[in-house]
Amino acid sequence: MPASTRRALGAVLAALGIVLVFVGAWIVVELGPSGEAQFRATSKAPGAIVVTSDVLNAVDVPARVTATRADGGAVLLAVAPSPDARAILATSAVSSVSGVRYPAGALDLHASGAGALSDISNADIWRLSAKGAGSAALEVDQGRAPETLVVTSGDSTALSNVTVTMTWADRAWFFEALAMAMIGAVLAVFALTDLWQGRVITVAGDVAKTNTLETTK
Repeated sequence: MPASTRRALGAVLAALGIVLVFVGAWIVVELGPSGEAQFRATSKAPGAIVVTSDVLNAVDVPARVTATRADGGAVLLAVAPSPDARAILATSAVSSVSGVRYPAGALDLHASGAGALSDISNADIWRLSAKGAGSAALEVDQGRAPETLVVTSGDSTALSNVTVTMTWADRAWFFEALAMAMIGAVLAVFALTDLWQGRVITVAGDVAKTNTLETTK
């Protein structure tokens, strides 16, 4: 392999290694040993809050959802099969969690509907539910996906100014990020060492040529 090509390849590998080190190390710090990723958003629009299956069942680990009312009122979280949840919500005013933004740690909210939501707490479609005063939390496993989570006041009163927090945790994510950083470090050290050795050999060769020319004069 020509020396110039080898140097170019070494520089690319070194840059790639450094990028892997920084990205891996940053994710390790962000997730921590528990491998926890957290996202939140505050809904100001009146009505229920809905976490669709596209978000709730996005990864194959349990999702923990917490809803907190600024006014300290009652909160109900309930999970049902997505078709049943859509049917009971109908055209009611809702704010849907439609996506997550990483690394910003934010949830995307989309308001739709305009009708008043009736009291859904006694419906027989809910597989899991949790309620509380001011705040409530519910952990949803992925065994029954696709499912939809609904946050209401527990009666027909519309919610407003509610903060929803979603958390996923998997220790494997932490170790995968750590492995990424370690692989990047090995790659960067190998490439930089090769570049340095190539430079030393080139300089030594130039010195030898110069000595030879001076000897032959």
